Amino acid sequence: MLSDKYRYVAMDFETTGLDVSKDEAIQIWLVEIDINWNIIKQFKSFVKPQKNIWELKTLVSYITWITIKDIQSAPNIFDIKRDVLDFFGENVILIWHNIDFDINFLKKYFADVQYCDKIDTFYLAQNLIHFPFSYALDVLVESLMSNKTFKEYFLKLHGWQDYDESKIHDWLYDSQNALALFLYEVSRIDLLFEKYPVIHNFLSKNVWLYRQILNYQASWNWKKNWLLSVPALKKQMPANVSLKTKINIDLRDYKIWERYFVGNIDLNSLVNSLVANNKNVILSFASVAKLNIVKNILNDAGIKNIWYAKGYSTIDQDKLARFLNKKTFSDNEFLFIIKYFSHLLNEWSVLDLNTKIDYKINYYIQDEKKFEKYPIVLTTHGGLYSILDDKNHEYRNYDVCFFDTEMWYKGYNDFVWKPSDLYSTLNFLEILFYKYTLDEDTKAKEVIERFARFFEVFMGVMFSETKQLFVNIPDTKIVANPILDNINFYETNKLLDQFGKYKTLLQECLQIDDFQPLWSNIDQFLSVLSGLVDVKKIMYDQSDFYFTYAEATRYTNRDEFKDIFPSWVYFFSDWEKWYPKLLSQEFEYTKLSIKKIGNMDRVVDFVQDWIWKNEWKICFVLSTIKAESKELFDKLYNFSLENHTPLLVENITWSLWKNVFKAKESGSKIIIWGYSFLIWLLSNKIDIDICIDFNIIWKMSKYLLDDIQRYARKKDTE
Repeated sequence: MLSDKYRYVAMDFETTGLDVSKDEAIQIWLVEIDINWNIIKQFKSFVKPQKNIWELKTLVSYITWITIKDIQSAPNIFDIKRDVLDFFGENVILIWHNIDFDINFLKKYFADVQYCDKIDTFYLAQNLIHFPFSYALDVLVESLMSNKTFKEYFLKLHGWQDYDESKIHDWLYDSQNALALFLYEVSRIDLLFEKYPVIHNFLSKNVWLYRQILNYQASWNWKKNWLLSVPALKKQMPANVSLKTKINIDLRDYKIWERYFVGNIDLNSLVNSLVANNKNVILSFASVAKLNIVKNILNDAGIKNIWYAKGYSTIDQDKLARFLNKKTFSDNEFLFIIKYFSHLLNEWSVLDLNTKIDYKINYYIQDEKKFEKYPIVLTTHGGLYSILDDKNHEYRNYDVCFFDTEMWYKGYNDFVWKPSDLYSTLNFLEILFYKYTLDEDTKAKEVIERFARFFEVFMGVMFSETKQLFVNIPDTKIVANPILDNINFYETNKLLDQFGKYKTLLQECLQIDDFQPLWSNIDQFLSVLSGLVDVKKIMYDQSDFYFTYAEATRYTNRDEFKDIFPSWVYFFSDWEKWYPKLLSQEFEYTKLSIKKIGNMDRVVDFVQDWIWKNEWKICFVLSTIKAESKELFDKLYNFSLENHTPLLVENITWSLWKNVFKAKESGSKIIIWGYSFLIWLLSNKIDIDICIDFNIIWKMSKYLLDDIQRYARKKDTE
């Protein structure tokens, strides 16, 4: 339960966009509650922005349901200053979902506002709600409606009215949803304290927020060394591959290194036969989405524990105990402990890592020596190359079924010449600094900190000089001359000499398993600078960006490519029919209906007519030109089609995973997106009823269409 020493205030802004430097508030609301969840007072108001209100984006109205009419007579933000500041003070704890966004807008208008601290229900959810589709507020609320505890809180706050999606972004409805989520999160913490009394000890060592606001009376006496017996997560068991299949494919009956056409075989039958008749096999695909489709096939057949190249690491219980014996815990460290016990309660075998502190702590406590070997491995092409690149890898000599073989060139080049992202190196340095802090290795900490400071300076200098390459150039990717000894990168080259000094220092004080991955990344980056460089500008909000660097010259012939495979390998193609067939017989199955319409107005007419006649159906418009996707969205919006069916559009509506969740909901909907999102939908068992081929401009358009039909669910075989 919460302490009564503080005031608890929920706050939300609706805005014209996501960039606090340019966008403005168009609505604000605040609600103060007591520790028994009673509303003490509340305030809400539309806000008239300073910019021309007729420039309000179509997208903003679509997402927030706020129209120009709502805000044209509203007060400006400073006219309501007294009402807003009445909710703040030195003992106020702010509560909201992704609250930093709202605090940034609050401080933009009221720089002198006072509050004690903040609680982000988004961050709490990351530690208490595991493996959801998305951590968006409405997705979490809708997902939790099947949970008895959450629904009770929800109904109480909503006056016993059931969930109503049409009210999302209504100020009061959102506030009640956020408070229901917070109440549920606190109840989860209550349950963990009751189930695992040892958590009282960790709370007593928390340096600030949770020790102050969580009012628990410890009824448990801590004993020395008790922490060493903290329960371990549930152990994953090796996969069971006892399957009965309609077809019998024994890879030993086929020639290795050959390319085979498998497009005539039902995907379910092919996958089940491969894992049933061939022990110790790797199935490798061009994308994670396709991998998930195959994982679903195996799960439906009763095979659930499969190893992935980007899989899990087991936890070293002794290292975990050393972490738990720390003298103090930050707020984020305490929440990691809460997450661990939440996993115990749910009997999860793998930690759901999704925050920065998760990766820092997990790097310290993971047990890389412990490895459960599985007979089935699912990987992407990149994951497969990582296995083959490690000469001591446990799966290096497995049989390899290399699907999507026509994509070998792109995948392999992306692996060998992957871009150097300097921020990933900086993040790894933070992880190492945290590890050696826990180990109390003062010398290593000092060297890592010195190198990290130098590396930040180096990044700043290099990004500044790189920025000049893009002056008056609209492109976000260019090929640049070698950076090494380049007069335009004079300051960068001056700093390059210092890397040798730091390499020696780091090698002397870091463990070999820490030094090698760190310096291999740096060596790869430094080698890129000596030749032609692909420089890419990466936007991380509407005004800020950074750069990645990759070798521009890329080529691998097929003989070189085949040389990387030390094991038995079979190349499978879904569309290259001139190669030998894996099986001679043909399998009949329903394919996804694909209709070619290249004219935008005809697409609009077709979609309107089709959606009115086909309620509860999904129409996917396959579009690879984002500008045309936006134009198509505007046209459909102007016809008020969103009043009848949701529109899910790339770079327009929400994040990828929130859109996947929305696509899973019942009812008709129109989705305007590219090929990769369609495959993601199929990987989540979402049936597409019709696909419109609108503007596929990629040279392999036939491959894309065949690929979509290949991985679509077959309704008559499910």
